[in-house]
This record gives sequence, structure tokens and C-alpha cells, in this order.
Amino acid sequence: MAVHIRIVDSAAEPVGAESLTIRRAVTARGRVELLTSSFEERETCRHALAQAGCGLGVEVTTPAGWIASLWELLGTGTHLVSALQRSLLIADILASWDPSDLEPLRDTPGTRFLLASMARDFLPYVLDGARTARLAPASQAEDLVVRLLKRYADRLAKLGLEETSAAAAHLARSFADELPACASCVIVRGMQRVPAYLMDLLASVGAAGECTVLLAPQQRDTALCIEEAFGVRGVEASIEESLAGEAAASPVLPALFFEVAGPHARNRAYTQLISRAAEQACAAASSPRAVVAVVARRPAKAAYQLTERLAACGVRVVAPADVRFDESRTGAQFNALSNFVARMRAAAAGEIPDSEWWPAPELSDWLACPLSGCDAWSARAFDKKIRGKRAMGVDAVLSELQSIQTRVTAQRKKLDSDNPWAQVPAVCADVVQYLMQERPVSAFKSMLLVVEALPAYAFGNTDGAVAREREASMLKMAIAMLMDETRAVDVPQSVATGVLSGLKVGISAKTDELRLDADAFEPLDALVSRPVAQFLTLAAAAAARPGAFDAMVFLDVDAETYSLAVKEDASTLLGERLAAAPVTIDPASYQRVLFDRAVRASSGAAILARVTHDRQAKDVYPAAIWTELRTRAGAAANVEQTDEGDIVLDLDPSLAVGLDTCQVQCLPPQQLSDEATPYVVLRQRSENGELVARQLSASQIESYSSCPLCWFVSSRVRPSSIDAGFGNIEKGNFVHDVMFRFHSGLLEAGVDRVCPENVSAALFALHEAFDEVRAEHARGKTASSAALVPLDAGERAQIDEILPQLERVVRYEAGALMPFKPAYLEYSFNGLGVTYAGWPLGGRIDRVDVDAEGRAAIIDYKHRGDVNPFKLKDPTVPLKDGTIPAEDERWLPEHTQSLIYAQAMRRALGLEPAAALYFSTKGRVPAMRGAAAAALVGDKAEEGMIPGLRDGFPAAEHGGTMTFKQLLDRVEDAIAQRLDEMAHGVVCASEDPAGRCSFNHPSGFERRGA
Repeated sequence: MAVHIRIVDSAAEPVGAESLTIRRAVTARGRVELLTSSFEERETCRHALAQAGCGLGVEVTTPAGWIASLWELLGTGTHLVSALQRSLLIADILASWDPSDLEPLRDTPGTRFLLASMARDFLPYVLDGARTARLAPASQAEDLVVRLLKRYADRLAKLGLEETSAAAAHLARSFADELPACASCVIVRGMQRVPAYLMDLLASVGAAGECTVLLAPQQRDTALCIEEAFGVRGVEASIEESLAGEAAASPVLPALFFEVAGPHARNRAYTQLISRAAEQACAAASSPRAVVAVVARRPAKAAYQLTERLAACGVRVVAPADVRFDESRTGAQFNALSNFVARMRAAAAGEIPDSEWWPAPELSDWLACPLSGCDAWSARAFDKKIRGKRAMGVDAVLSELQSIQTRVTAQRKKLDSDNPWAQVPAVCADVVQYLMQERPVSAFKSMLLVVEALPAYAFGNTDGAVAREREASMLKMAIAMLMDETRAVDVPQSVATGVLSGLKVGISAKTDELRLDADAFEPLDALVSRPVAQFLTLAAAAAARPGAFDAMVFLDVDAETYSLAVKEDASTLLGERLAAAPVTIDPASYQRVLFDRAVRASSGAAILARVTHDRQAKDVYPAAIWTELRTRAGAAANVEQTDEGDIVLDLDPSLAVGLDTCQVQCLPPQQLSDEATPYVVLRQRSENGELVARQLSASQIESYSSCPLCWFVSSRVRPSSIDAGFGNIEKGNFVHDVMFRFHSGLLEAGVDRVCPENVSAALFALHEAFDEVRAEHARGKTASSAALVPLDAGERAQIDEILPQLERVVRYEAGALMPFKPAYLEYSFNGLGVTYAGWPLGGRIDRVDVDAEGRAAIIDYKHRGDVNPFKLKDPTVPLKDGTIPAEDERWLPEHTQSLIYAQAMRRALGLEPAAALYFSTKGRVPAMRGAAAAALVGDKAEEGMIPGLRDGFPAAEHGGTMTFKQLLDRVEDAIAQRLDEMAHGVVCASEDPAGRCSFNHPSGFERRGA
């Protein structure tokens, strides 16, 4: 009839006063329940007690296992609800409520998790009217939480289930009347958190029987909190100390404090540290089979990062391959596809625009994933196709997936029967269709067929076999949950898919399983005789028996990994207001105990390692336990530091074996080497088999002439977007297509040009052409490089704005270039063999208007509002400062595209170029600007020539002497000089950069120290 709080020597297994306490209790009571915090600690205690000869009198279990066994013997006949069933029921309850009734809560994974934790810890107190009265006045959220938990309790009652906390409360009340012999003596050890319902049950045992709480010396301060918790429940507790001496209570100091300067050297430094610890352990044990424990917060992730490097050092790896559903390939693909399918379904129903799902990167990732049964090539081809076509709708995408699945299946049938891929099914389209039909089980079954048929290396060369087993286990667990668990608690599968994130599978992996083909020719004895690095958590290391490992290395002992923060959320607040807050041991003292036990589990050296700076060179603060142990060690502390200086070793996982390391001299910015220069000008085979330069379009020539660096970036580096766009380029293509269709229609109808008399008919023809081109672009059909495909209402409105702009263009044409008529539309030079400045010329000009005298006006559409920058004045006219631009041998206009094609038309068709114009098609006031013969501009020109263009060639009134023909020749000579520089690899930035240069010049072309 007592509660004892005893401070005893701490160890992973009962020793000293702790062992004596247990043996005395067994002698006095005949049967003792020993509660541990984890399954690993339970197994260690069972082993130690069995060796001590009192294993039969002690039932070692966890609190959950103890309550479950008591409920099975003394309960009401109902079953305890599992964590998965609890999550399913909470999710179903939230899904059944109208979203407006859930305000201020929302049905999210976070809300489901929070309610599940409240139900687990506080359900009996929420159902207690006296307790809930403490909530008054309750907030709207608190009132809603109470109603939801009561609804949950009703569901449990209908299903014949009981919450563990409610079962504990029922047992505590029954123990107050009569305490059964099987629960007359309970000993608790190693707990960090004791829920209120467990404290109530322990108090009821202590009131009529005996309850002992064992604490480590580092947890003295917690003893008073536990004593107060029992006192609140009407049970008096006594505090006793049973220590063997100060030496036993003092922590074991680590042999080395290892610091890595930065994250780039982390894996290399940790590998060398573990390898060195293994070598020393093997030498100390005179055996090649030493076991080094590697403690990490996430052992599976740490093992994955270091396995390849450790294998190169001759160290085997044993690691847990635990993974949660969301972290597995199965979970990642299922979640991504489910979200994507929901958006596709909504887009197909017209509820959301297509921009919400296009360009469907989820499907490309799915095709590249082994679970789809396809391959990376199919993923790349699909990704390129869908990103290049905004016009692909939902049906077209699903059809493309089915086509890929059919093609891959046909290819597999042609493989030899002994090919490992011959029996692998392709299910990329089937899975998506199943999700569209809301059949998740069928989707998982299809993926499972693929996983079971795939070779291990399909999941990676590092951990292929383990990854395959992990995915198969996860798929089987998901199928079982959706088929069996949902049926048991009457929850629909559509709701259950939101709870899949709670699934977790775990298997143990070894190096020979992680790397199936790495040591295929190495004898098995050689593998077994290697030292082993066993990755595990701090709790698992602390639960190991003393001397279980030959050495121990703690990784990333920093403040983030071993945080001292206490979790406080809405669940904590509810527990406090219900007077049902758990009793917790502060994280600092708990970590001291775990580290001390873990260090004692090593018979050799214990090493603490950490990274001192992050990728931004900011300090990473050490964990509190690091600081404490370092301070206690004082001047005798053995500290070793390593930096990031060895770049090769830091990057190469094979320790740079067989690598030749050399230092190269960086070239100055914007300078190409002699080896790279020949590739600046792309070449092709001529009909005679000779290598000749490929055709250059006028736009490429203009780009290089304006700024060689910008041309090099855009035409050779080509950092273009991988997605089809909806910008100025696509809008320009659309306008070009409309104007081509418009003028072609007029010519077919016998109308040679737009004039004031036929403007109304021309506008009608424009509307028809606009609608036709718009429909073609929406289907992705266009003669230009990229179609203008709208995916939402905003983009459709932008297309609508183009029509009024083109109407103004047609009205402007009615009064411009009156003697000229459109003769050549979208005229291509690609097959004419025309040369310009000694180079083959390609590309096409938008429009050429010709008059009765054979004079030609070359017109280039520009879908922009301001066309004044395209004005060109006679360079022989002196400027205000007295300089004459034409006297500069390198003089060249900024815009030369129309001038280049004017010279080309002069040679190819024998026309007499009279103007090279740029026609703005955007804005409120269309205009033509550029260069023209003097006869077409100015006050002396015929009415209706080029409105607004005042300066011609030659500008005789201002002293100019350059004719339009001379302008064309002068420009060609200057461009010939520029193209010669191109052939010699000149890609420097322009001395007078334009505004657009700002997009390219900062893109890595500045010299930086390396």
C-alpha cells in the first residue's frame, strides 16, 4: 500500500539497487509487472532478469501492453482500438461533417492527427462531465473538439471497441474496489512521458498494492513532480536514493570530440571516422569482426548516405530500413497522382482551368518511377511532348499514357524469356485510370505486380533489394488496410486514403543486401569477416546491453538534432484545462540518461561528432549534451577538427581511388578555348560532301551584331524554358498567322490590298481569319514555332485584346503605302541558296509589298506598342556634337533584320528595294518605322506613303548623301566583318549593352574565385 520513487544507478538493464528492488518485490509478491519505455529496452531487461534467475516472476512489458493484458482479463469484453483504427474513425467523422460546421477547424492531416492524439490521451476525461465543466467558458474550437470526441466515443461503442485511455480509467475505478493479484506490484523504469490515464492506473495500484518508479540520478528534479502527481490523486509517495556512489552516477566521458568544418566534408569525414573506429576496435579485440554502433537521428537516411563510402573502406553496414508511407516511392507517387487526378477531373468538368494541371510533371515523374513499369526514356519523351504542347487536353493526356503502356508492353513481349524485364508489366495508364475511377486498391495491386516482377537493380544499385522489399511490404500493408481495416470499422476507402500516411514498414538491411552486385566475385567469408557499422537511434543504443558494441560514434550531435524544446500544442492546452496533463521528464535530463546508457553499451571508444557550419557558413550550435560533456572533460578533452579542403575526397564516394586529380586554369570571362571555337559556327554536309556553314536567319545575324554574348547565350547555350509559353513570342506568332491568313484571303478573293473603300469588308475578313487562327492555335496547330494556347480565363482575355489591335492595323493599312500591294507573304529563303555577307541565308520575311514600278517595301511585323526605336536616320548626317556616324568603320544600325532581307530580295527576285520597315501591330496607334528611300517619305512624297516617317535616304535636306541602295551595301559589309569575328570565336559582350542584355550578362559570365 505504497508508492516508492527510487533514484538508482542507471543502466540499460537492471543492475545494483534496481535489480535488488525487483528481486525483493518478486520475493514479497510472487509476481511483478516491470514497465519499460520501448520494446528494445523490454528485450534487454528480459534477458538480464532471466540470467539473474528471476525471469519467471517478472512480466516485462510496455504500458500499452500491460493495459491490453489487463483489459483482456478484467475488461468488459470489448477490444482496444488500434492506432490505425483510431485514425480511420477520426478521418471518417471529419469527412462526414459539413465544412461550414467544422469552422474554425478544417479537415486536414494536421487536424486528424491532433484529434487522434486527443482521443488517445484524454477521451475518458472529455466524457467526464465534471472535467469538461472546467472548460467553461469554452471557445468555439474547444466546444467543437469536445463534440467531435464524443462522436468518436459513440462510434467506438457501436463497433465494440474501447480506447486505451478509457480502458485504463475503467481499470483504475475497479482497482479501487478490489486489486487483483496480477496487478498488485508494478515497477516503472525509463519513462519520459506518463499520460494522465496511466498515472491514474498506477495511483490505484499504489493505493492498494505497491508501485515503484525508478529514476536515474540525472532525474532527481523530476522526482518531486512525480510525487506531486501521485499526491493530487490521493496517494502518498516517498522518495529514496539507492546509489552505489558518486563514481557510478558520473557519466562516462567520450574518447573524442570530432568537428567537421562544413556540410560538404560531412560524409567523407564521418566515413573516415567510422572506418578508423572500426580499425581500432578490431585491433583492440584482435578480431576482424568488430561492431561499431553509429547513432543517428534517422539511421536509415544516414546509412544511405554513408554505405557506399564505408563499403569502399571495407566496412559492412547494418541499418534499419524503416520508412513511412509518405517517404516511400509508393506513397510519394500515390499522393502526387491522387492530387493530380483530382485536378484533372475538375478541369475536365470545367470547374478549374487547365493551367491548374498542365504541364503535368507528376505524370513524367510517375513514368520514370519503377512502380509504373515504364522507363526513363518514356518519361523524357512524354515530358517533352506535353511541355511542348499546351493544347493537350485531359483526354489527349490519358490517351498518350495508354499509348506508352501499349508500346512498352509490346516491346517487352519481344524480349527473350531470360531477360529480367520480360515479365515486368507496364501499368502507367492503368493506375491513373483506377485513380480517376476512385479505385485505390486496384491501383496498389497493379503497382504490386510491377514491384514483384522488377529486378532489384531497378530500384537503385545502392539499396535495390532492400528498396524493392520495402515497397512491396508497403503496398501489401496499404492493400490490407484499405480492404480489411476499413471494413472492420465501416469506413469508406475514399476516406481511408487520407490515413495512409500513418503506415510504416521497417526491415533490417545489410551491406551485402544493399549492394547485390558490388561483391559478386568476393567470397562470403571475406564479407562476414569485415567490421560492421550498425546504424541505430539513440534510444535503441541506450537500450543495448553494456558492452554490446566494440565502439560507438554519435553523428550530428547538434542543437537541432537533439533539441530540448518541449512540444506545446492544442492537445497540451486541452490536457491542462481538463486537469489531465501528462507527467513528463524534461528533455535535458532524459538525454543525459540516454547518452550515458548508450556510451556504456560500448566496450571501446565513444566518439561524438558534429558539423560546425551549414551551407551558408552560419554556425551550427552543439547539442547541450555535447557542451556538458566537453565542459566536464575540461583540458583533457580530446578534440579533433577537419575542414572542407579536399574537394576530391569530399565529392567522390570511392575515396578517389583510381582518379587523376589535376588543376585547370580558368579562362577569362567570355573567352572560348581553341578547342571550342570551331563549334561556334554550326556546319553541315553539302551535296558535294563538304562541310559548310548552316544557314543563318536575319534575326540571328542581328542578334550577334547587337551583342555577341547575348547571341551566344541564346543560340548556343540556349537556356530556354522547357514549357510551351504564353508570352510575347507566342502572341507574335499568333499575329503573324492572322495577318498571313487575312492577306491570303484577300488575294484569293481578288482584293489586292486594303483601301478606304473596302475597310468594312476587310475588317469582316479579319474577324474570320482571327477566329480560324484562334481555333487552330487552340488545337496546337500552327505554321510558326509555338502556338498561342490559353489555359485559363485570364489568358483567353489576353487573346481577346489582340483583335481590336489588329482592327486598328487594318485601318492604318488602308491609308499607307497606297501604290504598293502585298505580293509575297511569309516568304522563305531557306531553299533559294541566297547568300548574304558571304554566308548562306535562311529564314523568312513576313511580307513584301510591290508597286507597279517594281519597287519593293519589306515589312516585318512587330507585336509591340512603340516602334520608334526602329527609326533609322542617314548616318552621313552630322550629329549635334558634329560627329558623323558613317565615318566609323564599324557603324551598324541596331536593327538590321529588314535591311538584310531587303538586300536578299534584291538578289533573289530582282526587285528594287525602296523601304525596309517595321510594322507595329500592338497599341492604340499602329505605325511603320525603319529605313526608306527619300521618294517615299517627307513632305514631297506621294500622299498615303508612310505616315509619320520623315527621314529618308538620302537625307539631302540635312546634308546626307547615302542612298537606300548604299545603305544596304554598307550594312552588308559591316555584317560581313561581324560574321568573320563569329567564325573566330568572338563572343564578348557588347561595349554598348542594350536593355535586353541584362537578361544574359549576369548569367555566370563573371570571373569568380574557385
